[in-house]
Amino acid sequence: MYKYGFQNYFEANFTALYPEVVKSGHWINVYLTFEFSKDTMLPADLTDPSALVVFDLEGEVQDFIVHDEGVDSEYKFTDTEKKKLLDFITQQNLI
Repeated sequence: MYKYGFQNYFEANFTALYPEVVKSGHWINVYLTFEFSKDTMLPADLTDPSALVVFDLEGEVQDFIVHDEGVDSEYKFTDTEKKKLLDFITQQNLI
């Protein structure tokens, strides 16, 4: 993850992912909470990160959003993290 302006960059290693799928209008929202490996060091300004992955009804990804304490944060996922999240969603047949 990294903060806007490419600050506080780190690569999160997820050890467990917990999904919740919510269909709303034209969107399918997949909320993911996760646990991190011991070697993942969160920056001080990111206390309880989670993810929102937004899909359209055809199953195409529209956005990856980093939440902190349940609301949008200034952080973004790296391409590697996005791939890990999408691989999990696909393997679990959530969409």
